[in-house]
Parts: sequence; C-alpha cells; structure tokens
Amino acid sequence: MGNKRIIIMMIVAVVILVLAVTIVVLLVDNHNSNDILANIEQNTIEQNVTEEENIIDDEVIEELPEISEKGTIVETRSIYKDENNEEAVIPAGYAVVNDSGTIQDGLVISDVADDDMENSKQGNQFVWIPVETPVLDVRKLESDTEINSAIQESVNEGKYPMAVRITNDNYAGVLYNYQSARENTIIQVIPYTYGATATQKEPSNLDVSLDNANNIANWTNTTFQDDFNEMMKKIRNDKGFWIGRFETSLGQNGTAQSKKMQDVLTNVSWFDLYETEKTLNTSTTTSHMVWSCQWDQIMIWLKEMRNNYTSNNAFAILDSTGLGNYADLKLVDETGNVIKEEGVSIRYKTGEVTNAVIKNIYDLAGNVFEWTMESYYSSLREARGGYCAFDGLTYSLSSRYAFRPDYNGEYLENIGSRMTIY
Repeated sequence: MGNKRIIIMMIVAVVILVLAVTIVVLLVDNHNSNDILANIEQNTIEQNVTEEENIIDDEVIEELPEISEKGTIVETRSIYKDENNEEAVIPAGYAVVNDSGTIQDGLVISDVADDDMENSKQGNQFVWIPVETPVLDVRKLESDTEINSAIQESVNEGKYPMAVRITNDNYAGVLYNYQSARENTIIQVIPYTYGATATQKEPSNLDVSLDNANNIANWTNTTFQDDFNEMMKKIRNDKGFWIGRFETSLGQNGTAQSKKMQDVLTNVSWFDLYETEKTLNTSTTTSHMVWSCQWDQIMIWLKEMRNNYTSNNAFAILDSTGLGNYADLKLVDETGNVIKEEGVSIRYKTGEVTNAVIKNIYDLAGNVFEWTMESYYSSLREARGGYCAFDGLTYSLSSRYAFRPDYNGEYLENIGSRMTIY
C-alpha cells in the first residue's frame, strides 16, 4: 500500500513538472523564441565554417627557401622576410627591387635583376598585397543565406575573406562595398550578397552570345572558374598576391607589361585586354587580368589610410582627391612650373604622374578606368578606380563603373586594366 502511494506521488510530481515547463514555454514571447532559434542557427553555421589553413585535405605545404638579398633573380619560389618580419612569396624569375622598402610600404619585385624603384632597368614590376583571410570554407553550408551569414560574421570579427570555398574544387570571390561610419571615424566594410541571384559576382560567365570561342581563344564555360580556382589555391597558401605596379601596357613583341613611362593599353575591348594580360606567362608564373575581389583586398589593406589632400582628412579609398590623375588635380614640375591646370583632363603614361602613387602602386586612382573580371548582371564587366576626366570623390579608389565587354563608345580610349601574377 505504501509503495503504491509513493508511485502515485511520483507520477503526480512528473505531471506537475511537465505542466510547469509547458507554461514557461508558452509564456516566452515570440520575439525571444525567434532570438533563441536564430542563436541556435547561427551557432550551427559557425560550427560548419572554418578559415582555411595552409594545408587542406591531402594537399601539402610547399617548403620554400628563405631569402634576404635584393636585386637577385630567384630560381624557385622563395620567402622574403622584411625588417618587420613580415613575409612575401617571391615568384621564380623575379627579384626584390634593390631600393624597395617594407611590405607595409609596398614591396616591389621585378623580372630584371638589380632593377630599382625608378624602373630604370625596365623590368616588369609588381607590388605585394598581403591577405589576412584568403578563404572561408563554407562547403558544409546548404544555402546562400547561410553562406552570406557566415561572410557577415567573419566581417563582424574584422576578417575579410577574399573568397569562399563552395565545393571541393571551386571557389567564389567575395566582393565588398565601403562606407564611412561613426562620423568618419571608421570605414565600414560591407559584403555584397553572395549567390545565384547576386547581381555582382566572380567568377562569372557572361551571355553566351558574348563569352564564346569567337571572342576568346580556347574559351569554355569553365575557363573563368578554372582560372579563379588556380589563383585562389596559390593565394590561400601564400597569404597574399602580386598586383601590377603600373597599368598594363603593350611591349614591342605584343606581350603585356607592367613598366613605367609606357602608353597605357586602352581603346580595345575587355576581351582583348583579358587575352593580352595572359601573355606575360612564364614557365613558373601565370599572368591574368586583375580580379575585383583582389581590388577589394587592396582597398581593405588601405582602408585606414587618410587623405591629407582633403580639408576633412577623408578616407583615401572614399575620397581620392589629389592621389591620382583626375580632372581636379593640378600638376607642377620640380621647378614649380604648372604642367596641368585643375579642370583639364589628360591621360598620362604609366607612372608619369609622380604623386599619383599609393603604397608604391601608380595610378590605382584616376588616369584610366581599369577593367576587372567582376560581372554585373550577365552582360557587363566592372571597371575600377576612376579616370582622368572625373574627380577623385565621385570616382575614388574603390569606385565601380560597368561597361559591356564589347563596348566601343567614347570612353573606350580611357579604359585599361592592370595585371596580377601568381
């Protein structure tokens, strides 16, 4: 009898406990319930996202030799360590320029031994861009919404992935917009939406009527994706990339070049520039038209830089007045003679405007628009950096301007590009 009473009391206690829990759940308002579910979902996303390290799956880290000397062409890919103990990977066939500074100053390499910052030996010169977070691995996420949430979470933590790894073999670029925030005290970095419905993306094919073998030799519907994958695998390991120090020009042999005091290659279609910029290839390096996600990583590298040419000391990537060859730039020579009045639009040779240089990169702002690989919808390609007929606020370092890749209008003589090598 006593045992039955105990069992009955236990059952009653369990019923009361269940009722109490039910009442508590019912009393939780809908807003808090949504927050709880959102936190669970966010934690799940974070568990499925990783920053890719130097070794992925069965790939092996390269054992690269370290060098400290300048001016000497390296025979194999090598690690150069500057006086701040920051590292850059020097490609085979290149040398650190003799009087180049640190990586933070803009480390310069050349494919000619003993070249200098004046490019007196006329080697092809490139500048190292460090990338803190090359890749965010989102292969375990199932939707574009989850991937965008993962990218935003990384940005909130002050990490700005250059790409996401979406499958075992494929990567996709992460593109950014920039805004001044907190009364011009910080730059707010805003990722564009990733996914099939995004209007801006990399890599991306264009309309079939545009991207075909008639426009690009040996082109297939995977060419741009294959190019991007190859580059990202290198950047993922190197934690940086090389960008042309000068806008692309054309050598006598028809090969693309990155050299000072050359006519900028303009007045040709995006297709022609894309193909031309692949001609600096060597047995150990690949040259390519700059990707817009690379351009955005340069902007992130420069995002704290202030423009002391402006009265309000604006951020340089948002107001590039005085930092490039724009219509609002007045130019004087070493003796003080005016060589270009403010309001006059002139396209100059590569590196000709001596004060149009940022971190040892010439004409990143102004001079000519620079076509990239970024698509806008399915029929346009984005050009970056502004050109000489505009001002440095309207078309700053970080600006975008879209053209059809077969564009042949009045701006064509002021649209060029810039190479990357990997």
